[in-house]
Amino acid sequence: MSPAPMAPAVTLYVPGLHGGAGWPNPPPAALARVLARTRRVEGGDEGYAARALALFGLPPTAGLAALARLGEGQVRDDRWWVRCDPVHLAVDGDRLLLLDNDTLTLDAKEALRLSARVGEIFADEGGVVEALAPTRWYLSLPAPEPLHATAMAEVAGRNIHDYLPAGHARYWRTRLNEAQMVLHEALSAGHGGEAARGEANSVWLWGPGRAPAAVSADPAFTRVWTDDALVSGMARATGAAVAGEPTGVPELDHAGATLIVLRGAQGAVQYGDTEAWSSFLEAFVAAWWGPLAAAVRARRLARLSLIGDRGPCHVLERGLWRPLAGWWRR
Repeated sequence: MSPAPMAPAVTLYVPGLHGGAGWPNPPPAALARVLARTRRVEGGDEGYAARALALFGLPPTAGLAALARLGEGQVRDDRWWVRCDPVHLAVDGDRLLLLDNDTLTLDAKEALRLSARVGEIFADEGGVVEALAPTRWYLSLPAPEPLHATAMAEVAGRNIHDYLPAGHARYWRTRLNEAQMVLHEALSAGHGGEAARGEANSVWLWGPGRAPAAVSADPAFTRVWTDDALVSGMARATGAAVAGEPTGVPELDHAGATLIVLRGAQGAVQYGDTEAWSSFLEAFVAAWWGPLAAAVRARRLARLSLIGDRGPCHVLERGLWRPLAGWWRR
């Protein structure tokens, strides 16, 4: 007799789950109550992209831009890629704050026009800039200078002076300045003034490298729900089926490990909106955690894991606990 199919497991990845550093506000009472009933697993301060790599079992050196291109539906190649995303830099006293690409209102036509201007900066070196989506641009160079860059999710809402590119710093910072100048010229030609919020007046470089060569024979997840190109690319690189962000709890008829990425708290934390953060988490408990926890109690779900982009993780599991090492892999 063949064994009965294993009950499914679900991991909820909620960047911004634990709020921002130094926030005085405690988590919403409804969230605090459900977390008190889980097994707590201590975690570090990895950040959104680094923790996602760990969830999928991918190496921390994997090229994030190359992975995100897979999530855009592109075919894997061996070229070096870096995200070259349009952003808005806002002056705030003596600080220059990065407002990320999710805050922009670029349409496809304008994105192609502006990305072409940025591409001219790298053309003599054989560089190519692709606008695979209006606010997601990718730069490839055949012989790139060394680059150490901070993922945009970790810089959004912060002073860029603390996160400027390193490696061959002079080269990359000069290119950023050139990008700011050509974007300023392009926008001035359009309306004759400074860039308003929602318009791109710079780019942010992050995620340099190449796509990992090998696909795991034992993928962490077999099904992934997300609207993020980066996580979609990680899923495709490891052989998981990918769908967009679900509007509600999906059917639990999938005998395997499912990852669901919900980013509603991420922007609130990046830009210090404690009210939006609390509102999202209250809705999350009712719409997501409650039904899935009930499925664990009804033995329709073997395990439910809740993970933020930093800090502790939480596991609700029927029966005996599994070993902690590699707990996110199943």
